[in-house]
Amino acid sequence: MRYSVIIPAHNEAENIVNAINALKAQNIQRKDFEIIVVDNLSTDNTYEKALEAGADIVVKGNKKGANMARQAGFENSKGQISVFLDADCIPPRNWLEKITKDLSKSGIAAVSGPYDYNFKGIYWVINYIYTNWVAPPGTRILQFIFRKKAGIIIGGNFAARREVIDAIGGLPPLAFWEDDATIAMLISRKVGKVLFDLKLIVKSCDDRFERIGFFKLGFKYLVEYIKAFFNADSFIKK
Repeated sequence: MRYSVIIPAHNEAENIVNAINALKAQNIQRKDFEIIVVDNLSTDNTYEKALEAGADIVVKGNKKGANMARQAGFENSKGQISVFLDADCIPPRNWLEKITKDLSKSGIAAVSGPYDYNFKGIYWVINYIYTNWVAPPGTRILQFIFRKKAGIIIGGNFAARREVIDAIGGLPPLAFWEDDATIAMLISRKVGKVLFDLKLIVKSCDDRFERIGFFKLGFKYLVEYIKAFFNADSFIKK
């Protein structure tokens, strides 16, 4: 098995079918990848919907949280490349193909890319500027000032070879905040470079921004990223 696509899902009955259908439409052969959904203590029929849609494995998670679910999926996977997608995300047809090309580049340990939230107007402009012109150089500035390696990983749109996940001792047991940023720091510091490919885009839902507020949530993400930059070393196993 070449790829294992792992999808954590908590009460995602309305979204999981679309995510799985998008995976089944990838422009690589279906036999080359498995789809693993981790039902993360859902109270709806996520489990049944995932099976009906064509997931190869649906794992009943017993610990609530994004990385706990991802780790449960990883432990039940067989693929050489572990790929992580969120249940409310829709990847393009060439997603797995592009991941393969990115991981084949010299020195790349993991790859990630941005979400397309379908923002409009000024929100689209701000998100574009931040994603393209602020975040990537920001990691380099942190590295230069504090002499600690850094990277960017978006939890619902990243991939790494199986041995890379093993090398960091598995995914750090973080429920949500700092979960993906900590993965990026650990891989950068223990294994190799994390490539943030601005063209590796998946569509995602903007419900969280609508619920919390665009600027408030954006600031929260920034603060949590900086916290992860300094806290990640506590997850490095001696």
